[in-house]
Amino acid sequence: MSASLDGKKILVAVTGSIAAFKACELVRQLRREGADVTVAMTTTATNFVGPTTFAAFTGHPVLIEQFPDDPSAGVPHVDVAEEFDLAVVAPATADILGKAAHAIADDLVSTLLNILDCPIIFAPAMNFRMWANPATRDAVERLRGWGRYVMEPDEGELATRHVGPGRFPEIRRIMVCIRTQFDERQLLAGKKIVVTAGPTREPIDPVRFISNRSSGKMGYALAAAARDMGSEVTLISGPVSLSPVPGCETIPVNTAAEMLTAVELSLDNADVLIMAAAVADFQPVAAAPEKIRRKSALEAISLQQAPDIIKTVRPDFKGTIVAFSLQADDNMDSAKAKLVDKGADYLVVNSYSEAGAAFDVDTNHVWILSPVGEVQEIPTASKAEIARRILEVVFPVGRAE
Repeated sequence: MSASLDGKKILVAVTGSIAAFKACELVRQLRREGADVTVAMTTTATNFVGPTTFAAFTGHPVLIEQFPDDPSAGVPHVDVAEEFDLAVVAPATADILGKAAHAIADDLVSTLLNILDCPIIFAPAMNFRMWANPATRDAVERLRGWGRYVMEPDEGELATRHVGPGRFPEIRRIMVCIRTQFDERQLLAGKKIVVTAGPTREPIDPVRFISNRSSGKMGYALAAAARDMGSEVTLISGPVSLSPVPGCETIPVNTAAEMLTAVELSLDNADVLIMAAAVADFQPVAAAPEKIRRKSALEAISLQQAPDIIKTVRPDFKGTIVAFSLQADDNMDSAKAKLVDKGADYLVVNSYSEAGAAFDVDTNHVWILSPVGEVQEIPTASKAEIARRILEVVFPVGRAE
């Protein structure tokens, strides 16, 4: 859903920490988002994770030896110096921080860090006493002073069972830092966003249901865009045929009642709820316990209103709510009435009768109604672009701080 890392050449340098196994998930995440990843390892790091694992994840040989036996291979640390758009040292030990800060080049990884001409991110992982050591602190400040990005480690239980700063940063935090280096605006850094997507299915009997044509593409695009802008994202999805959005927690649901429960459980500490799902307006009063036979005497299916998720959660949720409205045309009068009726902060309107702007397509054309009555049109564009533009309207530059 996101192109922010498509085709980017990223070097992941793995050093000798017990947290080295967590670099596997970082590499997989980068690959899911389209990055071309190469891994370099210190010899010590290979004691924790075998290079074969990283080779399988990346499709590239793992760089370990500074001077390989094969004379035709050239000098790797020189040959690759200009290949990468970004380097991530993950995990970054006290040892590698000290070497990088003092231009020590006694193995392949430390040599690469001396000659790479691209942004470098360090994701520290070490004992809390190592992190507090004056020599480590001095190395961190030196590197930051030179424009290197040294993350703060997470705080919590360490491998030694001690508690303190030194845990390998969450993958989501590292990914935010990576996107920032590629000028992906982090308008939503520190925010928690809940997005709903897709249709709901309201059972008639064990094999039949009432549903709609929603593909979920708009909601999934919004989840990916919010992730790329730095948010922690929970995606609550009805039944769709889409791949999960990497980096987002996904909660699958079927019915409107299940979606309501998932939303209520996910709103704790959330800042924004984006209701992009096409939630059923009606549901059978009672589903038949067995398949209804063609020859049965059934004349009608009694329906009742399905839960209105926004109206249910609005009284207790103090964050921003973005609602969606699918209409036959661009009549803003009915849309404005719906915005007030729902108690939402923004309403995104599109037309199901307009070609290339509704079901099962990759484009959309929307209007956004704001709390003060303004209407902003976003002309037909990809749903990924529409998603980004919606978030920029809801959170203009500076507002999310």
